[in-house]
Amino acid sequence: MNNGLRLLLWLRALMLLASLGAFGGSLILYWEGAKFLAEAAGFVHPEMSAGVHLPTALVLEAMDSFLFAVVLTIFAYGIIFGFVFHLTAEQQSPLPDWMKISGINELKHTLAEVVLVILIVTFTKQVVAADPPLNWSYLILPIAVLMLAGALWLLRSGKSH
Repeated sequence: MNNGLRLLLWLRALMLLASLGAFGGSLILYWEGAKFLAEAAGFVHPEMSAGVHLPTALVLEAMDSFLFAVVLTIFAYGIIFGFVFHLTAEQQSPLPDWMKISGINELKHTLAEVVLVILIVTFTKQVVAADPPLNWSYLILPIAVLMLAGALWLLRSGKSH
């Protein structure tokens, strides 16, 4: 076996390892989200131990964790079946569209969209947990979200031309 082929096989094994790491990270985040929901449930059921956080903030934390866990799961799938193993068109046909990864650009755009949603959730958590009156520094995060959303929109619109 020549050196070039060995290098390619080694790189595929490395990508498989990265995919397994992303999936492992998603499992951790699913667990973390479940813990946040259980803590929020403590406000409804007093027999469960609840922290000092508002239940709304805890549910938002859970949503944040679950959303990122789903993205890591999609990334793991996309890396395995986009770069390590090849699925034929016949094998891909029964899959939903969101599981059909066309390339690394699609994965990057998915990540950028999720980062925007996570920033929006973070801003919402800050507002929910803040003591009035709010000051102008709370506007930094939504302004950053608008700028990132604009950049993502420009990237998407530039791709269609």
